[in-house]
Amino acid sequence: MKYYAKIISLNKDIEEEVILSFGECEICCFINDFPTSLRVGDIHLVELGFMFLNSVKIKPSKDRNTLLKQQGNTFSYEMNGYLVGDRLFLSNLVFQDDLLYECSYLENEYVKVYPDRITVSFL
Repeated sequence: MKYYAKIISLNKDIEEEVILSFGECEICCFINDFPTSLRVGDIHLVELGFMFLNSVKIKPSKDRNTLLKQQGNTFSYEMNGYLVGDRLFLSNLVFQDDLLYECSYLENEYVKVYPDRITVSFL
């Protein structure tokens, strides 16, 4: 999905790391596509996604609250949201990925998703 996001910080050691603000939440993202320049404080149109490096980690959840929690100081996250088709709804953010179709038996339910990274492309 596409959103406007503000750049909060850029990592000088890991050039693919950026922290973006989406209003009520900040997300540490892995940059897929680099624009010509990025500066802290700039606002960009971005597209968010997530990536699983080894295996897709999705399971049913009894928790009816949305959650987006970074796992330590990594790109990994724990997400709890509502699954509809290929979309995961997390309060003000929606993640869309064809991999979510693999869990169609969990459609219209809350699920926990554990992506290895949240990716961002600057448009």
